[in-house]
Amino acid sequence: MLKLTSLSDFEISIHDVNEVTAGLIDNRPIYCDKKHLHEETQPFALYIRHYPEVNITPEMLATRESSRTICAGDLFLPVEDSALKKIASVWREKGIAEAIRCAAAEDPRKITKIVHWIATRITLVLNFIEKKTSSPSEGLSSVGSGSVADIAATRDWPTALIRCLAWHPHCIRLALATRDDRIRIFSSGIQGVAVLRHGSQKSVCAMSWRPNAGRQLAAACCGGVLVWTVELGAASNSLSHATLLRQRNHAPVTGVAWHPQGDLLVSCSPNDLNIIVWDVEKETGVSLRRLGGGGQCILRWSPCGAKLLAATCRTVFRVWNTGTGKPWTTERWTVPNGRIAAACFGPHQTLLFVSTEDPATLFSLPLQDNIFDLRASSTNDTRVAIPLVDLSKAYFPLGDNEGITLGGRVIAMDWDLSGKYLAILFQDSPSVAVFKTKVGTMSRLTEVVPACLINGVPGEIPNCLQFHQYLETGQQKACLTIAWSSGRVQQFPIIEKVSPSITCR
Repeated sequence: MLKLTSLSDFEISIHDVNEVTAGLIDNRPIYCDKKHLHEETQPFALYIRHYPEVNITPEMLATRESSRTICAGDLFLPVEDSALKKIASVWREKGIAEAIRCAAAEDPRKITKIVHWIATRITLVLNFIEKKTSSPSEGLSSVGSGSVADIAATRDWPTALIRCLAWHPHCIRLALATRDDRIRIFSSGIQGVAVLRHGSQKSVCAMSWRPNAGRQLAAACCGGVLVWTVELGAASNSLSHATLLRQRNHAPVTGVAWHPQGDLLVSCSPNDLNIIVWDVEKETGVSLRRLGGGGQCILRWSPCGAKLLAATCRTVFRVWNTGTGKPWTTERWTVPNGRIAAACFGPHQTLLFVSTEDPATLFSLPLQDNIFDLRASSTNDTRVAIPLVDLSKAYFPLGDNEGITLGGRVIAMDWDLSGKYLAILFQDSPSVAVFKTKVGTMSRLTEVVPACLINGVPGEIPNCLQFHQYLETGQQKACLTIAWSSGRVQQFPIIEKVSPSITCR
């Protein structure tokens, strides 16, 4: 039986208060003061030279007025079809109900007053039925920034300079969504920064790069999903363009994720019972709906694409079996209290998750039902979720009235693709906790032990994080990217063995 780890098992030193934790090399944390962070002689500098240096300052953020810009798609005049042709097109693509709503929104003079009157009355009936079958109590209490801030995997989302980040899965290309509703793209070997602006790009809280397509980025926004085709280089700001995907009552969008093969895009909203599976090229979506649990707030694909986690705003969460050649099926589970706060897949379809309950506990899920069956005799029963880490708050005094509080509510969590390191970000802690993990047979974790705590410059707190992992010169490396409250973006290399033959670009 795997021993339940607690946060009190971490070892804390005076370095964790006075210096930046700059890397984990040979299982040993490397510390550095702010003045020498960018010196090439530092032992961690070798592993992050090829990463772009990123620092977002408040002066770089645009005001709300200056951010109203015209994107490339707005430079072309729209071709307006006749009202009847538009209604017929909606009928073919989205069904009769949406066609009736389209007719009700048209000018009565274009479709005759009688047709408009009938369409308006039917629309009122449809809206009434929809309101009764999908009550607001099923989702969050509000649709404003409060609900997005509660769900977003970002600490202090309303005030954070950097609200979310996303690494491209195949290259060194980083997308940052900032507080001014702009997305900035940083790429290795490319001069300049692409700045993406759009009138519908408000409250971006999640992003996902399209696999096997180097320049397409999906962003979850307040009004829908923006799919950007990003042009890099000097003319990037004028040539990049976006497609807005939206459906009725599917807003704000808080989760967006590409299938690992890059052919499907899914999105979710806390005010919609449905998950939308998008055909981006056709700009159409198909709804996946299951009653119970309320609106959807979190989506995660497994690395192989065979599983899709969909967490609701209540205790219910589902795992969709999305294997090719078979209809999609879903398995329904519940957590004891709260809702899923953070979740991530690792190797062999292993799922780690933590709920918003207090005290929080990190669980490993073997993807079988009845995972909280209290009648189970032992954790060897594959139908039980295995508790791994007790995330209750722990205080570490360091003398002179200084100390570190660790634990509490989890805001974000990420697991590197090799399944060796897990990073957790808390709401009330200035540190990022990194655990060393090992996955055995049957998707079982055989080791979860504290590795190190990552601290920034004194006064900084972490806002969001994500692992970047790739192959270079035949060696696999992991690097944890952390956006700090100051706007500094840190690359935290994790190297198990230092080889003298390692070469960097």
